[in-house]
Amino acid sequence: MSTMFTGANLIPDLLAILLFLAAMLISSRALYVYFQVRNPRLFILGVAMGIVALTALADLTSTVITSVTLNTDWFLYIGQSASFLFILLSLVRSDDEYLQRIMRVQVLISALLIGLMLLSPTLPAFSNVLVKSILSGSRCVICFGIFYFYATAFMKKHTRFSFLMSTSFALLAFGYLMIVQQYFIASGTLFDNEGDILRMVGLVILLIAIFRG
Repeated sequence: MSTMFTGANLIPDLLAILLFLAAMLISSRALYVYFQVRNPRLFILGVAMGIVALTALADLTSTVITSVTLNTDWFLYIGQSASFLFILLSLVRSDDEYLQRIMRVQVLISALLIGLMLLSPTLPAFSNVLVKSILSGSRCVICFGIFYFYATAFMKKHTRFSFLMSTSFALLAFGYLMIVQQYFIASGTLFDNEGDILRMVGLVILLIAIFRG
């Protein structure tokens, strides 16, 4: 049975679709350019955003398919946190050996995350508010870390790419910050939707950075 585009699910479903499309476009473009220029950071970004796209798709699927309980929140929270963490780690150092090691570990972790997604029908409900708030908060902190690296790069070189990337991850960080508030405030759904909209704008700017930066 499907509940897509009905009632309270309308805005979350539309946002999940937009987030999936934006993240998938970013992933496809980053990986396409990687195979041309062999920049490890583009590979890491492409794989990371591919996982983020899958988390949006999994989240949408869990609301559309109601005949089976899909506890996709495990994959959503852990997958997004891990993906952004790899992007952050790729900015810490520039030497090829370090980046190649990050790439190998990322591929392994991404495979495990996809396994976690496939196991969602058998997983217990992800209902612990403290764990949710910690994992959601970690996405915010990691995105602020990525913002710091790109903002620092912009102040040094004043490139359009670093400006767009820093702006993108600042919006993503504030979006996740708003989402965290839903666990502590009664009208949390409003913060959730507004946080998703901020993330959507951040991903659009990230998409522009990858295509035009």
